[in-house]
Amino acid sequence: MAEIEAEPKNPERLEVEELTALQPGLARLMPEIGARFWKAHYAAHARNWPLASWQLREMRKLMRLCIVTRPKYSADLEEFIHDDVEPLLDALSQEELQRFDHLYHQAVDAANEFHRRWKKPWIVWKLPDHPPPDLDLTPAP
Repeated sequence: MAEIEAEPKNPERLEVEELTALQPGLARLMPEIGARFWKAHYAAHARNWPLASWQLREMRKLMRLCIVTRPKYSADLEEFIHDDVEPLLDALSQEELQRFDHLYHQAVDAANEFHRRWKKPWIVWKLPDHPPPDLDLTPAP
């Protein structure tokens, strides 16, 4: 009678190199970062200041996760957070849409410059021309 091959067991412990390989890289995290950036823009234009700010704070958390998982990008991610995200959050806290828009377009340019800097000039992020369909941007009463 043929011997039935047993399913391989899940490892009880993973080596550090194996754990590192499981961590998400920028290719997996950047689409979520871009989605939050897009939603922040349209939330600000709807005058939903809390939602816009929350999206940018969550985006900042994701960028800090990128720093942990892909430290070679640390300096540039920290620069973007400091030079672009923090001023955007400040504009939102002051409810200054015109300043937010100006800073937002600068941040888009900065993000695309980082793509070029890292030899990925084919990645050109742009703001979608419509608000996200999965969120009601109406400010809460």
